Amino acid sequence: MSDYKWDGRSRPSDDVYRERWDEIFGKKEDDELKESYKQSLKNKKERDDKEKTLHEELMEGFEKEQADLAKEEAEEGDQQ
Repeated sequence: MSDYKWDGRSRPSDDVYRERWDEIFGKKEDDELKESYKQSLKNKKERDDKEKTLHEELMEGFEKEQADLAKEEAEEGDQQ
């Protein structure tokens, strides 16, 4: 490090700084990431519980169309 002139903005990378990296940055970031991941899983579960899948929506539409078709056929049979 003696041949590098410190610019006053970036941190000097000495042994103390390297040893304390986890204490300064690592632990906090890990905790925040774990908490964020847990919240993300919770939000996904809530969305999955509330929202219907595409298959469920299509099946409901299909069943409604089948019921309407059967009703129309029954009405046509009654008219003849």
